[in-house]
Formats: sequence, structure tokens, C-alpha cells
Amino acid sequence: MKNINAVLFDLDGTLIDSEFFYFSTWAPILENDYGLKIDFDEWISNFAGHTLNHNVQMLNQEYKLNVDEEDMWFATRAGYSKANMSNIRLMPHAKEILEAIQASGKKIGLVTSSYQTTVDIVLGEHQLLDYFEFFVTREQVENPKPDAEPYLLAVNKLSIPKEEIVVVEDTSTGCTAAKNAGLYCIAVTKQEVEKSRLKHADELLNDLAEVKKSLLSLN
Repeated sequence: MKNINAVLFDLDGTLIDSEFFYFSTWAPILENDYGLKIDFDEWISNFAGHTLNHNVQMLNQEYKLNVDEEDMWFATRAGYSKANMSNIRLMPHAKEILEAIQASGKKIGLVTSSYQTTVDIVLGEHQLLDYFEFFVTREQVENPKPDAEPYLLAVNKLSIPKEEIVVVEDTSTGCTAAKNAGLYCIAVTKQEVEKSRLKHADELLNDLAEVKKSLLSLN
């Protein structure tokens, strides 16, 4: 790819190290309320990178539980509040890649299945909000990832050809959404189970330092 003028980032697991935070909230709820014990590897395999709706369906269909989505929404939000989302760390090289892309003159957008409040809390804590031209969050779309809608909305906000846009994602769910929208997708993860699901990515890299090198070589 040449002449890249915009980069769209996922949030959870891509820019912020949030998956263990989410696991630490969900795991005690599942054990205490539903008698289900899961470990972190199982969380990564079955739940990471997905919406609340998907995860509730997974629990009900694959684990044979009877979980109400609204109940789980309130339970997890209460857990997030107690755990303090502002403590979520950045992924290694997150700030450096945003600085480099901004310095290169490219536009930066965020496309996430998280809500705007999460974006504001976590990226605000790390003083990264100003790097982004816009945010596409869960409340803005009817059909979240892996549907193409979030990325098509981002393309509309950018008003530049798809050929000039690159997406950075860490899960198969996000990569599928990007590819369904007709976009070039760089996948970044060190999770072996996720790597095996990312054959449809245009590039598969280990960390954001590698992504930065790739992006800045695309012009």
C-alpha cells in the first residue's frame, strides 16, 4: 500500500492493555452468580474483543447458562466502576505510534466496541484524546464489530478513499469488520490463539513498534 493518509485504531487490546481488567471484572461475577470458573486463557479464546451481547450469547449457548444481558450490563458496569478504569495501562509503544503518525501528517481515528465513557476515562488518563480526529464508539452504531458498520462510519467521517486508510486491530472480530468494510488491516497480537484466527489480516505483527515501522514505510 502507498499514499496512506489515515490510520484507524481499535482500543481494547490494541492501544490499551484492558483484557485482564475486563477478565478480572467478569470472572468473579461468573463464579459467584453463575457457578462458572474461567481462566484468562479461556477469556482470551472466547470473550476478548467481543461485545456484551456476543459474550452473553456465548455463555448461554456454549456454557448452557441463563444470563440476562441487562443484568450482566449492570453487574459489569458496577465492577468496572469499583475497579477504576483509569488504572488501565497503555499497550507498549502506544503513545509513540500515535506521536509518529501525527507527526507524519496522517489523520487518526478510533473505532471501538467500547462506550465513549471508557474512551474518555482511559485515554483521558493517559492524555491521548487529542491525537484523534474522531471516535466511533458502541453507542454510535446499530451493528458493532464484526459488522462493517463501525468502519464504514469512520470512512464517512474521514471523507477520503478507502485505499488511503489503514486499520490496526488485535482480534479476528475487529479484523473481520475492517475487511468487510473494504479496508487494509494490520493485526497486532502476541496471543497465539488469536494469531491462528487472523489469517485474513493483510499483515500480522507482534507489537505496536512493528506496526509503526510498517505504517511509516507505506508512503
